[in-house]
Amino acid sequence: MYVPKINRLEDQGALLAYMRAYSFAALATSGSGGLTATHLPFVIEEEGGRITLLAHMAKANPQWRDFAAGADALVIFMQPHAYVSPRLYDSRQNVPTWNYVAVHAYGRPLLIEERAAKIELQQKLIRAHDPAYLEQMAELPESYLDARLAAIVSFSLAVTRLDARHKLSQDKNPAERERIARELEESGDSVATETARLMRKHNS
Repeated sequence: MYVPKINRLEDQGALLAYMRAYSFAALATSGSGGLTATHLPFVIEEEGGRITLLAHMAKANPQWRDFAAGADALVIFMQPHAYVSPRLYDSRQNVPTWNYVAVHAYGRPLLIEERAAKIELQQKLIRAHDPAYLEQMAELPESYLDARLAAIVSFSLAVTRLDARHKLSQDKNPAERERIARELEESGDSVATETARLMRKHNS
């Protein structure tokens, strides 16, 4: 990903917080069928400075077969984003642009095949998004659970490289940034409002 110096973010703690906040991401791989992408919910873990991404996809999805080649995959986290009007700049000689935050994580996906590890991954996802369901999940018959597990492919991806771009009007003066943030906040669009929040956070 092209990342100008002014838009670069290298603080790993901030990147982890971002990926966890926007954990529904796109997994892109290359295999015999060419490029493939699947949109998946991820669990993001960190231990000793090493980041691991965990996820699963339908076994009917042929993309998981790309993992066997041992090539790097790319996971794209991309939210929030918002249109920025040139009306908001001091000079009328300007053009429209887009503010956004994106993180690209690279690494080699490895299959998780042990039953206990697959269940643990599902529990981590549920704990993150619907902890009240854990009790109900514990009551599921083993035969039903095993059938569901057989229909998915779980995997881990140890991150070897992170690219991050926070394009949040850093190249504009404080008055212009304030006008942009205020317009996004008043738009009534929740994604634009979140973009404005990040503008204020990273331009303060």
